[in-house]
Amino acid sequence: MKPRLVVPILLLALLGILGGIHVYQNGLVPVPLASDAPLYVSAAPDPGEDQAVLEALVPAGPALDTFLANQSDLTLLARARHGALAGQLVSSLQRSRNGKRWRLTLRPVRLQGGGKLDAVHAQAALAPELGAAGASVRVVTPATLEFRFRARRMEVPDLLLRWRIPGSGPFIRQGLALTRFDGFAQGRAGIAGLRVDTDSALMQSHAWAEGILAGRWAWAAYPGGVDPDDMARVRLAPYDEVHLSDGSVWFVSQKLRRFWPDRGPWPETRLFGTWRGDMNLSRVGALD
Repeated sequence: MKPRLVVPILLLALLGILGGIHVYQNGLVPVPLASDAPLYVSAAPDPGEDQAVLEALVPAGPALDTFLANQSDLTLLARARHGALAGQLVSSLQRSRNGKRWRLTLRPVRLQGGGKLDAVHAQAALAPELGAAGASVRVVTPATLEFRFRARRMEVPDLLLRWRIPGSGPFIRQGLALTRFDGFAQGRAGIAGLRVDTDSALMQSHAWAEGILAGRWAWAAYPGGVDPDDMARVRLAPYDEVHLSDGSVWFVSQKLRRFWPDRGPWPETRLFGTWRGDMNLSRVGALD
């Protein structure tokens, strides 16, 4: 081989190797997703019980806003009960080996405003979040979106756990009220709706106790500072005292069925599978 040809050949070989590495690093690999079915176990109310509209007494604040949003505007991914990623609005997720390219396939769920979720709708809904994250986006197919980043972004699943699609949940939200959306992909929720009251006057000692004793609340946050006589009467009411990880305490009506306040971050509590039974399982009381 002529000496003058050695350098160009070596350069071509190096370019070939680098190109192969780039192709390999940019290739897509699947990200495992668990089923979200366990998060949406259908309620089992008796005839007429699914028409209940519940009331709850909860302090205003970001936690309540997140709780209501979790019922109406689902995130793309969710956490399964064992901590794995679950494909809530996503049927599959892929990433490049270098973490710069992420591709997700959407489930064609029916939306509250009409139509079904597709890539164009998701791109529009996520535009602010994608811009803030510095991502470019491409519609690959009617059901598939691809995000590209200039640098490695392995935390994208954490973003998808927060990014929401408005109107994709089992309830329609209007302020502090939720109304069942009968077109939800996983079926009908077990209650017709929920109204949340944040009036601080209702959290004063006597007023709070009277609300519990009257059976008005499906659940009521403990406000603290309750008079001992009022507290003694409350403890005889058909409510369970539930302590949450943030230090708050809820008094939950025993008429509620399959209602599990998330003992971690309580805003992650799901209302879909809950319903109100006509009879208490233990002590006698009323929710009406």
